[in-house]
Amino acid sequence: HRTRPRRASMSTELAPAVRRALARVVQGKARRGLFAGKHIKFGNNVSEDGGNKTRRRWLPNAQKKRVYSELLEEMIPMRVTAHALRCMDKAGGLDEYILRTRDQDLKSVFALELKERLKAAKSAIDSATAPSAP
Repeated sequence: HRTRPRRASMSTELAPAVRRALARVVQGKARRGLFAGKHIKFGNNVSEDGGNKTRRRWLPNAQKKRVYSELLEEMIPMRVTAHALRCMDKAGGLDEYILRTRDQDLKSVFALELKERLKAAKSAIDSATAPSAP
């Protein structure tokens, strides 16, 4: 069988504070999508009559979605939580949410790579529309 080529890891190029923030991510899938700080929660199911406890976990409400980026002018497929979608709506779209959120709060390699792409696209647009000096 064929093996996939490994993706280059950005963690060596990231600032130390960002690397520390990414190291604290509980679940691996949160590194590959926008989870807006949501993680797996653990607890007990408690029976009504006897109070018997059974361990369980609550997963974040993560969905596969395609979200439109106005700066990149493309649909970007990602795993995203319902909370992250609401945060995007409140911020004014994917681009605004990613650009305004601190790197430590994104906690996702996918989001940090996307942020770099958005910054590059925004600077290209700004340089193209800026009036030239006489």
